[in-house]
Amino acid sequence: MKKQRLFYLDLIRAVALASILIVHFNATVTGYFTLPHKLFTSTLVQGIYLGDFGSSLFFIVSGASLALTVPPEQSPWQFYKKRAKAVFPLFWLAWVVCFSIRFLSQPGYYTGTKTITLVLTFLGLDNFAVAAGWVGMDFACVGEWFLGSILFLYLLFPLLQRALRKAPVLTWAVTLLVCIPLHMQGWDNGLVAVHIPEFLFGMTFLTLKDQIKAILAPVLVLGLINLPVDEKLLCSMFSALIFIGLAAVAAPLLDKPLPRAVCAKAAKLSYAVFLTHHVIIQRLVRGFDLAALSRRDTAILFCVYLLATYAASEALLWLQRRLREERQKLFP
Repeated sequence: MKKQRLFYLDLIRAVALASILIVHFNATVTGYFTLPHKLFTSTLVQGIYLGDFGSSLFFIVSGASLALTVPPEQSPWQFYKKRAKAVFPLFWLAWVVCFSIRFLSQPGYYTGTKTITLVLTFLGLDNFAVAAGWVGMDFACVGEWFLGSILFLYLLFPLLQRALRKAPVLTWAVTLLVCIPLHMQGWDNGLVAVHIPEFLFGMTFLTLKDQIKAILAPVLVLGLINLPVDEKLLCSMFSALIFIGLAAVAAPLLDKPLPRAVCAKAAKLSYAVFLTHHVIIQRLVRGFDLAALSRRDTAILFCVYLLATYAASEALLWLQRRLREERQKLFP
């Protein structure tokens, strides 16, 4: 039976998507933060980076969505197969389009990239590999480090799902005891360990009683103010707090036809937007003197960027549907 769609999950996904769209726009039009910001900030409370916040929200909402939709009796093989179908076809399609454009428009761009990294590209891990320090240069056009991180979390999901059912407290204790020291040591370059508790929090959230959520919120606030931890861990606590807050206010304040439709559309497009937006803004700023870009022109550029990203995402999904239809005709 199809699970009921929860409005607050779409709302939170839309907030996360907006954060990523804004921070990558900021990064590009400021020459990667060498110039002043003209429209939006890139930092939140306690100096938390807006990009980290958006990513953390995505990890939390991904855990919650999977916990809601994946039946406990589903085998790991069935889960991995469905996730692969959800992730890779659209990724490969976006990669082929973007790689072809970059290869033709920037001859020699990939000269220093080793052919072996094409294997990592095929798996969606090449940009993650660069961020982790495995390779020096890659073929990455789309996906970025986030895709590699979420794939690792998908790999862990069946184990975490079963562990939470049998021993939730022990699961949380082991996760924190393993992940926090691993993150603090920097062995994974902040790409996976810090996000496992976020993912697990999303998986756990649907089962939490309202009283526990009410207690958890002030505990997170106290942690944000007092704990001597790095920005990534602060971001995890802040993102969990915002998740709780948005889940609490979504229904009474925002669950109306228009916000519901907008958030559902954003959720539907989020993966395609994730694959296309960075490429688009990087190409849009070519030819601009970023130092001389006025606030008005920056605002216009932002609107063009949103429209172009929306159009590209819709086109990518349309192309995926057409290819699927053609495949079904050839192999009914």
